[in-house]
Amino acid sequence: MARITGWVITLLMLGGCNSPQQPAVPVAKPTPPPAPEVVRYDRYLLINTRPDEAQRNPLHQIVNINLPLNLKLTVGDAFAWLLKQSGYNLCADDHPTQFLAGKPLPLSQYQLGPMRLEDALKTLAGPGWLMQTDVLNREVCFHLNTPGTGDHHA
Repeated sequence: MARITGWVITLLMLGGCNSPQQPAVPVAKPTPPPAPEVVRYDRYLLINTRPDEAQRNPLHQIVNINLPLNLKLTVGDAFAWLLKQSGYNLCADDHPTQFLAGKPLPLSQYQLGPMRLEDALKTLAGPGWLMQTDVLNREVCFHLNTPGTGDHHA
């Protein structure tokens, strides 16, 4: 009798262990973000080798100007000061741009920044002008902002 009871218990235990197997669900491993390309510059210093935004687009560099208050400057003088080492020039043969450049610089604009070069140029021009850039020739031009053509800060 003990022998039959042992077999029954063994069969019951084996039957309970035999449950239907569910298919294994593959777990997606999170991929780490790509590591920046760096070079060792010094014993404890690693330098990123990718260009920053201002190097890719010079009009996105941060500028800060303080023009001398004792000079009577024009908007064109301020444009020239801002564009001096940016690689860009003001359109030379563009009549609207030259008209704007000849206007006196408001005293409130003798100090600008820190801000992006593009925003500083738009600020100097004011809301009546649209800035257009020629990235191939690296020129900046300004044209009248006529109604319906958009906002100068767009």
